[in-house]
Amino acid sequence: MAFPGVGVSPAPGPRPVPADLDAIGDRYTDLLEAREHGDQAVANLLAHACADDIPALREEIHRVELLRRELAAEVDRLTGGA
Repeated sequence: MAFPGVGVSPAPGPRPVPADLDAIGDRYTDLLEAREHGDQAVANLLAHACADDIPALREEIHRVELLRRELAAEVDRLTGGA
């Protein structure tokens, strides 16, 4: 019995929605501004929101690192490893 898509990379189906990095950056900037102005209530809310963003940031960093390695390998291949 065969299962469609097993062993296929990338997995079939809809791709995950990428993180909204602009919104994440805006939240972090707002957090810093709230702390700077002494607005502790807003700072606490934004700190929790920023903490929720950490998994998305880790995924994005991992994705970019994989692309960097792929690009470095291709540059090495094209330049003969020089």
